[in-house]
Amino acid sequence: MEKFFLKAMILLHLVMLSTNCIAQKTPIITADSLASGNYKDVFKSFFQLAFDKLTGPKKEIQFTSNPFALMARANPELLVDTNYIKYTALRNLNFSFSLHLDTAYKFNGFSSAVKYAIINQRDYTISRAFVIEAFNANREFFALLKALGAYAAKTFTGNESDRFVDQVNKLLSGKLTFNKVDPVVQDQIKLFAKEQNSVYFLNLIANDPNVDFKKASQQSFDEIKKTFESKLLWTVSLSDTTYKDQFFFSNIVLKSELLKGIGTPRRGFNLEYNVQAGLNLVDDTLAKGRDLKRVIFNFEPGINCVIRGRDTKLSYLEFRFSGSYNHNFATLYAKEKRDGITVNATLRIRLIGDIWLPLEIKYDPGSGNVFGIINVRVNFTGLRKISGSQ
Repeated sequence: MEKFFLKAMILLHLVMLSTNCIAQKTPIITADSLASGNYKDVFKSFFQLAFDKLTGPKKEIQFTSNPFALMARANPELLVDTNYIKYTALRNLNFSFSLHLDTAYKFNGFSSAVKYAIINQRDYTISRAFVIEAFNANREFFALLKALGAYAAKTFTGNESDRFVDQVNKLLSGKLTFNKVDPVVQDQIKLFAKEQNSVYFLNLIANDPNVDFKKASQQSFDEIKKTFESKLLWTVSLSDTTYKDQFFFSNIVLKSELLKGIGTPRRGFNLEYNVQAGLNLVDDTLAKGRDLKRVIFNFEPGINCVIRGRDTKLSYLEFRFSGSYNHNFATLYAKEKRDGITVNATLRIRLIGDIWLPLEIKYDPGSGNVFGIINVRVNFTGLRKISGSQ
């Protein structure tokens, strides 16, 4: 009996928790690849190289990562087991460095930033709530394992017991369909379903004698993962930009950003609520010397529409619509307004792999001006060979 339950526990990790990174490396990469382009712009799980404002007068090249990604690159064992959970705080931290260029592509200063995810409910790979929901969703599978274990311990010994265990393992791991396992295994599963009045298993067997139990259990995991695509992500960040001629800040930005799904994600489509607020401390050019006395507040709520492939589940097209409100707390310059409003739109297109082309458009109703910005985002993990994913 101990031998059976040892194999059963291994089976539980491989089958019932196959989407959770506690036991494997690959799901971490999978969870990151299925994230929306907008999510990856808000928070990076691994690495991102960005080429921003390519059509503007102030261009920017930015590299963003987090400490855990660099550590995992040097030591792949951090991707598994307790080490992965141990460094959760580092996984929730982003840092970035940027190089600024003028219209002639000459150096125009650099910037740095740190960002921390105060709440990151979307990372199901380390979520205890996900494990609990997955367990509850597959409670009948656990009950089936217990019943089969009790039957094997009471009925078989030696080689017969080993064969029974092997047949159950192959059935639940997807190596054999229901009609291919020994009749004794089939009979016990049918008996269990009748005794427990398990409508789920009775329908599963009646509707398809060739049923794959692993695929059946995986469906519930997929449904739970869909709900995690809509959970809350809340970050806070601090960034700065220097002058090109000396190491002195030309501006400092304090920012908070929130991302939350709207409703239940549908196949191939979901919506995200995205809101950000920040304080920008900039130099007062009317005063002598350089300072950070001008304070400007910005608030920008928006909705992001994500279009996904039905087969790959990857996001390939996104459209974000938002409105922005600005308030200047400092002394106004000539013809400068205290408050300002813009209407914004961002179209994100997945070019190839995890390379994105975000096209940003801003419209100022007050002046009637329209501004267009082209950016490029290259997201990568640098861990695919390590994880064995393609």
